[in-house]
Amino acid sequence: MTDAIWLLRALEGLVLVLGAGIAYASLRAYARTGRTSLGLLGLGFVLVTVAAALAGILYEFVTHDLLTAWSVSAAFDGAGFAVILYSILRRSTEPPAEPPADLGTPPPGT
Repeated sequence: MTDAIWLLRALEGLVLVLGAGIAYASLRAYARTGRTSLGLLGLGFVLVTVAAALAGILYEFVTHDLLTAWSVSAAFDGAGFAVILYSILRRSTEPPAEPPADLGTPPPGT
């Protein structure tokens, strides 16, 4: 059982690190562009990342009950993925982004 707990801790730590990295990059992109969809994407990944952290905290320090920790984590994961899906599927009222100047013109001879 001890080996399984360490594996679970390692996997939750990996989710925490990767989720935090994606959330940070998404929120930086939102701050740079002001695009609501990027802000929602970042928020969704924040929720998924919080789920990983919260599961570990609940299990290690509060309940020592995996069912409770995973249930709370699954609820946050579901909310996070719902926000991510909404950020992808929502109809934007923002104007389309301008393509970079070097990609806007075809190369000569084409």
